[in-house]
Amino acid sequence: MAKFKHWLKEKRFWLIAALFLMILLGTNLAAYHLGLSRGSSPAKFDQEYDLTVPESLGREWNLFIEVLERMYEGYLYPLDLTELVSGAIRGAIEAVDDPRTEFYAPQELKNFLIQTTGSFGGIGVRIVEADDEIVVFETIPGSPAAAAGIFPGDRICRAGTEELSGLGVERAAEILRGEKGSSIALSIKRPGREDELNLTLVRDEVKIETVSSHWEQPGLGYIRISNFDSQTGTSFARQLRLMETGGLHKGLILDLRDNPGGLVEEAVKVAKLIVPEGEITRLVGRGGEVHAIHYSTARGKEYPIVVLVNEESASAAEILAGALQDRGAALLVGAKTYGKATVQQLENLSGGNALLLTVARYLTPSGKDIDGAGLEPDVVVEMPLLLRYHRYFLPGRLSRGDYGSDVELLQEMLAELGYQPGSKGYFDEATAAALGDFQSAAGLEPSGVFDDLTWIRLSEAFAEIARERDPQLCRAVELIRQPGRWPDLGGKVN
Repeated sequence: MAKFKHWLKEKRFWLIAALFLMILLGTNLAAYHLGLSRGSSPAKFDQEYDLTVPESLGREWNLFIEVLERMYEGYLYPLDLTELVSGAIRGAIEAVDDPRTEFYAPQELKNFLIQTTGSFGGIGVRIVEADDEIVVFETIPGSPAAAAGIFPGDRICRAGTEELSGLGVERAAEILRGEKGSSIALSIKRPGREDELNLTLVRDEVKIETVSSHWEQPGLGYIRISNFDSQTGTSFARQLRLMETGGLHKGLILDLRDNPGGLVEEAVKVAKLIVPEGEITRLVGRGGEVHAIHYSTARGKEYPIVVLVNEESASAAEILAGALQDRGAALLVGAKTYGKATVQQLENLSGGNALLLTVARYLTPSGKDIDGAGLEPDVVVEMPLLLRYHRYFLPGRLSRGDYGSDVELLQEMLAELGYQPGSKGYFDEATAAALGDFQSAAGLEPSGVFDDLTWIRLSEAFAEIARERDPQLCRAVELIRQPGRWPDLGGKVN
């Protein structure tokens, strides 16, 4: 898997783009301050900025204002004051060396609030960038895009009068979003179709569901929480209640893998349903003073619970997992978690700007501070990288003569599916033949060329076997079947 790790490194920027509309930032936002954060007004420069020096800041403030004045008045070329102040603010935040403390300009704030509220006006697609083009990664159920028959693999060429190629994911997302009831015309290149498809969609409120569930087997439930937004607690309560009334008696698998966190209050709402009576977490300030203690009054569940975690389970997800582990209410299975135990508060600023400020850290019920350390699972189970990251493989067109990490990953996926590709990293005749065999089995023309339509079929086939062979999920099912052995595990188990 060394080459696959190299592929991940090469694709780091692309992966970030792919996740843009899929997950929350790794942030524990203090939900009880959302919309109620303290307002403040920045100092004004000349007619706009007051240069009065706050005594509490002393001569450092004087120096800062002096530099700002000299640059604004004496620099060779005219400076934009807004950009100058914004740069100074971002520089001050960078000096704190805390990636969770951030300054949001108005559009950035709008994007952030979309992530925390879980709904927005738009057409309902998750998009990625491939070959400088905007590609539909998936459509959100019940959205205008789903109703219009837009599918994964569709390339959105134009939205209104805007050509999307080369604009990037963030700018494309801004164009596609809009007020509920407004319309937008799209031109789409569809795999397997020669001409462009022209559609007009009416934007609607799109709700991102963060909780999903199914029966793993009769009596054994599975619930996944992808992140914690303002609807997560309510959605979890509803789905858990339906399972409990529908025969949940063997056990529950709670999947928090790749959950980057979100709203503290929503994680607490979930914890109050499944953590036995007692402390869930406590928030402490810079001097160790306690800001808040969250408690559960729930009775312990009569069925066993296993929580799946990995390296990307962070912040609010760790609050929930840590409470369940410390209180002996569940076993943690998977890999050590991210280790992010600070809480942010949103501070509204003038001009539609905002500051996301780290104001506290949280401790698990036993008093552990896991910031930078993470939670150690009770049962350690590694996940092969290929099974974990296959969803983010979208290299564009590949054919005979191509080489590199994209080709090698394609070959590894074909091999996992039972085909026999050729030389590692080189798209030779044997690779083309293996790909052609897969295309035939998938009902496609066996061209031996990897295109968007082949990507769709390969993604579908690989998603199915990735779930079947998920070693962390399989181990969780095994443990659920033998809950009486849990006290005898003797610590961490591989």
